[in-house]
Amino acid sequence: MEVKYAIYPSLLDAFLRFKRRDDDETFLSLFDKINKVPGEQTEHQLKGIEFEQCVNDLITGHKTGDFSFTLIQNGFYETKNFKFKADVVDKIANKLQYATKQQEYIEAIIPTTVGNIKLYGIVDFSFPEMIVDLKGTSNYKCNKYKDNTQHSTYSLVRNLNGSPIKAFKYIVSDYNKVYQETYIPNDTLHQKLMFTVLEFVSFIEYFKNHITDTKIFGEA
Repeated sequence: MEVKYAIYPSLLDAFLRFKRRDDDETFLSLFDKINKVPGEQTEHQLKGIEFEQCVNDLITGHKTGDFSFTLIQNGFYETKNFKFKADVVDKIANKLQYATKQQEYIEAIIPTTVGNIKLYGIVDFSFPEMIVDLKGTSNYKCNKYKDNTQHSTYSLVRNLNGSPIKAFKYIVSDYNKVYQETYIPNDTLHQKLMFTVLEFVSFIEYFKNHITDTKIFGEA
């Protein structure tokens, strides 16, 4: 089946931030993401990556490359660049230890009036009837991720692949506490997602001359 567009949630999230003019998302930063222009990794991003890897390695029982961690005496796990509270990491690992898959690639191709659109991405933790996304953040507020498209995209993909989920959960830590946001998939959520997808398609077609990485147009 020929794919005309290939889209993943973080691109849709960046597009929505640009529309809202929040989080300093600019026209240039959005197209840098579309074109996969390498950017300088911030300390905040690095901390989130090492935190998630620490949790993953604790669950799987092995250490991975530069993300190897050690438990130090004062109750912290120490990674290459940071220290994380062991009780926080342990709490999250206990919640996620029975996941059936980690870092699972999923995709679905959806026929639309503008052509076949592939929605795809990497699921942090898969369960038979649930998906969990793990996030580290320096500043958490209630319902922080309600406008994200991960829960609508991945639940729709699972539906189309014949393995629907009953809930999508964001497990979030500000490195001191653990929070949870739960979203229940439904038709309205998926219709809203497809409206955003089609709006994004119109946007990238209009500014097609700014796109250098043609994978978004279904090209390998």
